[in-house]
Amino acid sequence: MALIEIKDLYKRFKQGSKTINAVDGIDLTVNEGDFWAIVGPSGSGKSTLLQLIGALDRPTSGQVIIDGKDITKQSDRQLAHLRQQSLGFVFQNFNLIPTLTAAQNVEAAIAKRGRDDKKRVLELLGQVGLADRAHHLPSLLSGGEQQRVALVRALVNHPRIILADEPTGNLDSKSGEEIMKILIDLNKKHAQTIILITHSDYVRQYAQHVGEMHDGKLTV
Repeated sequence: MALIEIKDLYKRFKQGSKTINAVDGIDLTVNEGDFWAIVGPSGSGKSTLLQLIGALDRPTSGQVIIDGKDITKQSDRQLAHLRQQSLGFVFQNFNLIPTLTAAQNVEAAIAKRGRDDKKRVLELLGQVGLADRAHHLPSLLSGGEQQRVALVRALVNHPRIILADEPTGNLDSKSGEEIMKILIDLNKKHAQTIILITHSDYVRQYAQHVGEMHDGKLTV
């Protein structure tokens, strides 16, 4: 069943007198439980595409349909609700709050929904091998550990879709493989829908489906 449908999607930017098609007429269908890797060099448009799917930006034209609803026609308030309820984001730079512990960083995501579930937070941190690091500040964690905290933060609200923006980009190869194995486990054991963008060609071996982006166009 189609969870995400992208139809004739464009995002254009003005650069002086030139018009740049960052996303250039993309069509894509993502089914529930799919694991997609969108691979491409810097400047290919893959980050822009992910932002459009994640309701972080609006397209110039075209449709992004999530669970039967065209999000390009929704209000800012409706999009904020969608991001909070259905989407989990993992970023290259972790985006952890430096003054909060690992557990508190995850708890902050729950607090946005008016919830308090410290037990679930600790269970999830334990599942990614961070049970003994839950009360450490980010500065005391390795890059791989910080990215695992960021991944737990994305998962804590039970999102239907995980959107991962270069999740291994700032990690060494061993830590990157650990993150990819966690994502594979989520996909295979829990049917978690994942869309991951990367410039690292090796990541394609982990995904069920691979798309390649060049100059705003997607080839699948």
